[in-house]
Amino acid sequence: MKNVVQIFNQGLSALQNREVKKAEKKFRQVIELDASNFPALNLLAICLMMQERWPEAEKYSRAALALNRKHDSALSNYALILKQLNRPADAYGVFTEALEVNSANPVTWYNRGTVLSDQLGRYSDAISDFDRAAALERSFSDAFSSKGKCLYLLKRHDEALAAYEKSLSINSNLENAWLGRGNVLAALKRADEALAAYEKSLSIN
Repeated sequence: MKNVVQIFNQGLSALQNREVKKAEKKFRQVIELDASNFPALNLLAICLMMQERWPEAEKYSRAALALNRKHDSALSNYALILKQLNRPADAYGVFTEALEVNSANPVTWYNRGTVLSDQLGRYSDAISDFDRAAALERSFSDAFSSKGKCLYLLKRHDEALAAYEKSLSINSNLENAWLGRGNVLAALKRADEALAAYEKSLSIN
């Protein structure tokens, strides 16, 4: 077991140094020695996620959760993988499970909201999740921007504009918020302001 701990710590150090391939190799070695090592399975899945190797990541994330289904971060990671694999209903369910374990994580609320908005088209429900994320983390600019997008799609333009402006008051370099603000202003027939917002978005990206 001493050897397992040593190799695991080497993998953890490599991951902290963003040496993802090295970390992947070390965590695989740990699993060869101890197939039921939850931390190694979970971190191997994260390494694979970082490389966008989603089907492989799903395999190891699922194996980790078979050992421990009360770890909200592991559940959230699995839900993110399912989202990338275009399994939004499953992703929504697992995000919900993660929130049942820990309802105080704003990122989980936000990520569940993105599944609702981007893949399931449930914009009102997504707004509720983005509001929960923002209530837990007042400086969560992406939550306000994503809320703005949902409000825009629901044609609630004045509310959408307010959400985008809140987002940009927190992070004035959020490209998506400037783009969204431009779309709302265009819908409100405020062409000059819309053009300025689009130009700002382009200057950032």
